[in-house]
Amino acid sequence: MSVPDPNGSTPGAQQEVLDASVIQGLRELGGEDDPGLLLELVQLFLSDAPQRMREIEYGLEQGDWKLLERAAHTLKSASANIGALGLSAICKELEASARQREAGPCNSLKRSSAECLARVEVALRQLHA
Repeated sequence: MSVPDPNGSTPGAQQEVLDASVIQGLRELGGEDDPGLLLELVQLFLSDAPQRMREIEYGLEQGDWKLLERAAHTLKSASANIGALGLSAICKELEASARQREAGPCNSLKRSSAECLARVEVALRQLHA
């Protein structure tokens, strides 16, 4: 069983994968006029993020640094917008490493981003359920 940290968060809990304040802001953005906005944004992310990850993998395989940098940048922004701040931070590092053409760090960050994306997808699907 996980023990809450001093901030009240439980390690490994959904709130660490998704920033609760961002999610709440998205709920409030839709308001009463568009209560489904959050779910629409979740669906958009869930349909787009795997394509960005494929582009990251392809860019690494082919040595296409521009594609890799652009895909990491896009996934970084989309992740931040949906509250996946940990994934966004990894993608920020990946984007910078791609800009410097650092294959070793890019490979490691690609693995980390794929693992984090899987956790984000689970958390977002739980919101959707």
